[in-house]
Amino acid sequence: MNRIPLFLGFLLLLAIPSASWRTADRVLLFPKLYVGQILRYQVGFRSTTKTDTESSVAAPMAPSGGQTNANLFLQVEVEDLRNDAGDNMARLRVQIVEPDAVSAKSGAPRNTEQNASGAVASGKPGKTIEFTLRTGGLVTDIEGVDKLSPDERAAWQEWVDRFGGAAAFPEKGVKPGEKWKTDEPIPNALLAWLSWEKESEYVNDAPCFAMKLTAAGDPAAGPQSEETCAVILTTAILKQKSSPKNATPEDYKLHDLRNTGTASGKNQVISYFSLKTGLVVRATEDANQSMSVTVATADGSNRVHYTITAESHARVLLLADPPANHP
Repeated sequence: MNRIPLFLGFLLLLAIPSASWRTADRVLLFPKLYVGQILRYQVGFRSTTKTDTESSVAAPMAPSGGQTNANLFLQVEVEDLRNDAGDNMARLRVQIVEPDAVSAKSGAPRNTEQNASGAVASGKPGKTIEFTLRTGGLVTDIEGVDKLSPDERAAWQEWVDRFGGAAAFPEKGVKPGEKWKTDEPIPNALLAWLSWEKESEYVNDAPCFAMKLTAAGDPAAGPQSEETCAVILTTAILKQKSSPKNATPEDYKLHDLRNTGTASGKNQVISYFSLKTGLVVRATEDANQSMSVTVATADGSNRVHYTITAESHARVLLLADPPANHP
């Protein structure tokens, strides 16, 4: 869920290819996948990051500011499912397409060229990412991510984090009203020993449904089959376990630098997981994070101070299959 790319990094929370099941009072949610299955999602992601620098001295691995604003349509195909000595594996192919491609009943977009700007013109295929999901949420053999623009990568990563996010739930399943906690270290940050303390709650069961697309490519509710979803609320608080006066990561120590400062943040995700299929039907994330850090040489002769603020909003929507007679 840690989507802001400045200093927080990210964690892939993915699911193994399995169906969801329910006992009398507990539910275990995993995506129910089969070879040849086509899923369609819309992903919206926007973020704003501001970095103020109080010195002209450059430091290695310094952060940068900017804005991200992406609205992607993803077509996901299950290419292979297999089990190797108890290791469940799913090979997925994710293509960035235009609305008319995800509105078409055909499984694959029409095979024409992408324009020079990188945008996908009507009916033309977009960029493709392939990867393998393994037991426990391990992601391997990733191909194509390096071809994405920064905005595309941020939106795609948001989808990856939400798709099958229930893999992080307790192994024995959860029940309405139950809460559970996790602690997730953040790699490659400006300050050492940062982590997310996350608390998740199975709030209740609620009606849910995949969205349809309008002629303009906008998601809209319409006559369709209603499902029941498990509503999961996850709140993550950024914790700093290092001293503000001594918070130098190992990478900075290698450059004979000393980092001091503080960080704080809060992310909140509301997800709806289908009790029937285990798929994430919709999810939203709101995040606000900040950091004040000084990077200095060991002798203190040169230093630079960064003040970083960042906020983001993301939404993931499962799209309904178009009718068979769709043009």
